[in-house]
Amino acid sequence: MNHFFTGIFIMLCFSTLCKAQSGYNFSEKIALQGDGSWDYLQIDESANRLFVTHDDRVHIISLTNRKEVGTIYNLHGAHHVTVIPELNKFFVSNGKNNTVSVYNYTTLDSITTIHIDDENPDPMCYDVFSKKLYVFCDNDKAVLIDPTDNHITGTIALGGAPDFALSTGKGLIYNNLEGTDETNVIDVVKQKVIKRFPLPKHSAPTGMAFDEKNNRLFVVCRGINKMAVLDASNGKVITLLSIEGNVDGLYFDHLTKLIFCSGGSGKTTVIKQLSKDSYKVIDKLVTKVGTKTMELNPVTHDLYFAAASFVSGTNLFCQTPFVFLFLNGLAATLRHDPLKNSNFKQVG
Repeated sequence: MNHFFTGIFIMLCFSTLCKAQSGYNFSEKIALQGDGSWDYLQIDESANRLFVTHDDRVHIISLTNRKEVGTIYNLHGAHHVTVIPELNKFFVSNGKNNTVSVYNYTTLDSITTIHIDDENPDPMCYDVFSKKLYVFCDNDKAVLIDPTDNHITGTIALGGAPDFALSTGKGLIYNNLEGTDETNVIDVVKQKVIKRFPLPKHSAPTGMAFDEKNNRLFVVCRGINKMAVLDASNGKVITLLSIEGNVDGLYFDHLTKLIFCSGGSGKTTVIKQLSKDSYKVIDKLVTKVGTKTMELNPVTHDLYFAAASFVSGTNLFCQTPFVFLFLNGLAATLRHDPLKNSNFKQVG
């Protein structure tokens, strides 16, 4: 799910409840260097930093001063970063040469490269229940890696090309299949798909999130510009909400009960959870065309988006990368009383 450019920026969004219904407003952009395509952003809570995948590199940004504090080079179509602080490691999936790169979490030094005999490893998901790293590949498989010794331990047939996945941490992984309009349920003990939840025709599901308290799955459907709310037990579609186009990322903030659906059309749809089965679109944040992926800091509740500017007079992205930051005004209070016990797990 790469997004192509010859440069990227990060956009920071901040929230002041008096200015927008969601409370979020643009704050600043953080410029980054390099050419190529961007994909996932990943917050690293333990070290208070943000990873941004960017084709042949991964940018590492301090969330304290919003400066780049490190860069991983010599990658090959970097898609996603998974951090496992307790093992002092992080992993990067490389779609162009079918590998997963392993790095020291502290020093950023290379540890090894895992070669995967499957096409385009993309999203990854560390499951704390089985203590396995799941790597989802375009040839309809998930590859299982033991992150302690960096060895492949098995594969799972998915029945379709995968997109985002998340672990409940209690024995299940949910995974969207973009090509077959389904959400899979994987049993990590049996190491197989045990349920398939059908979505509306032509849904092309991408991002997802899980509300553990209410047992609800949120799935954004790029093909029909909708967000689906599913019963996580049986896959029943509770409701569908209209969202902005070309959507990819999704995040559910458990504290504020806001759901963010980032659209490559240049707008992010903000949905308020009123109850477990009642939802309302309350805002649309104006970002940039191409801002499909995002990340939310669960402590400050700030939003980060990756994007790039267009070359004047063309439909091509320019060579100045950046990250957009949208700040949350509610976080002025939350920063002094951080949410420390979030059990949210998500890829994307």
